[in-house]
Amino acid sequence: MTLLACGVGTVLAQSTPPAVPAVPPAMPSVPLSPAPSAGPLNRERLQNATFVIMPPVVIGNASLLGGSDMAAVLGAMSRDSAGALKRHYPGAHFASDPAAPGVIRVTPQMLAPSALVPWATIGARWVFQAPGMPDLVLQQQFGLLTVYLHRAEAANFVFDQLAQQLP
Repeated sequence: MTLLACGVGTVLAQSTPPAVPAVPPAMPSVPLSPAPSAGPLNRERLQNATFVIMPPVVIGNASLLGGSDMAAVLGAMSRDSAGALKRHYPGAHFASDPAAPGVIRVTPQMLAPSALVPWATIGARWVFQAPGMPDLVLQQQFGLLTVYLHRAEAANFVFDQLAQQLP
């Protein structure tokens, strides 16, 4: 049962210039400070922000999921990202127009393993984009078996864990 702890708890955050796309999985990152003044996307701004959940993205071996499974996973990533943010920031609002003024765009990403083996890890990532500010990338790795044990609530579990790393 040591596989349950394999890869659990790895947290990475990265600030990138607005013109640079989200960092690839292999790039190093800077720890996200939980302090209220943790950069432009601090707790005061995030707790009452209006978020737009962008279409989720699977990075890595997307062929591990079939068509209907992929649709279900992408839907859960979108829905459960919004739910996790709302639970973490009860004053948050959600909109559908990414071009609306002042919104923070959040792109949920799954970092899929190359193969479905018990020791593989799966990553969850949120890319926060706010007008005039550098992107904030928050990422956490999970053991594949840990995620599998949560079954239908896997995306909910993963994004709740990720939300705990926010300021």
